[in-house]
Amino acid sequence: MKTIHTKTTFKKLTYLMVFCLLLSFEGFSQHCKGGSYGEKPPADGIDLALRASMDFDNDLNSVVVRNQGVVYGPNTLGTPYMQESFTTANIAPVNKVYLVRYNALMDEMEVKGAEKEDILIISKKKNYVINQHANNITYRVLENIDSDKENDLGYYISLEDSDNISLYKKECKKMVKRNKASYGNSASSITTEFKDMRCEFFIEKAHNGHAIKLPKRKKALLALFPDKADEINAFIKENRIKLNKEKSLKKLIQYINTI
Repeated sequence: MKTIHTKTTFKKLTYLMVFCLLLSFEGFSQHCKGGSYGEKPPADGIDLALRASMDFDNDLNSVVVRNQGVVYGPNTLGTPYMQESFTTANIAPVNKVYLVRYNALMDEMEVKGAEKEDILIISKKKNYVINQHANNITYRVLENIDSDKENDLGYYISLEDSDNISLYKKECKKMVKRNKASYGNSASSITTEFKDMRCEFFIEKAHNGHAIKLPKRKKALLALFPDKADEINAFIKENRIKLNKEKSLKKLIQYINTI
């Protein structure tokens, strides 16, 4: 697979043309009206904005990956994406609209490039926020401080956003290799399969950019909040909170933010 890094300098004439296009189309990403994210920009406007900005937007610090699909091979079952198609999203702090999709296998956010076959991988930066319009999902880049890796940044889905305690969900997939098996007289051509992994939940304190994994055992969870342990313990018992269920955890974090 051939990888091409976006360059920081371009010919003056090309830069001038791109700059003019950006001035013409920046309005749709900054002045949308209606709804929580505004009206969806027209399809031709999205395409023109992408072509004008994507390969020339150094703020994203992206890497262009061509023909990424060949990485997984043709004989696969399922998909590494939570949603196969690209959808419009606003990326902050760049504050522009792009076409994106999340690769749950690689924990990468892909952006459609100026050419149809180009896919850009956004370099992860702490506190980058990606708001997907169609499914109303917000991804935030956080550092997993429980990881053995240094500066382990990843994408986390925001479930509860607060200046005190925020709750996130981490979606993951794994790729399983399969032996070719025969069914009757025909052999299966599937050699790999993408499978969903169980979601994990994390919290962030005071928007400090650090993701802390929520324990599934009550005693370990209470240790994260030593000053409020008695109140939280009572709330868990009274409300039958399940520490592995999204609905219960949202209710719990909402309560913690009130005490």
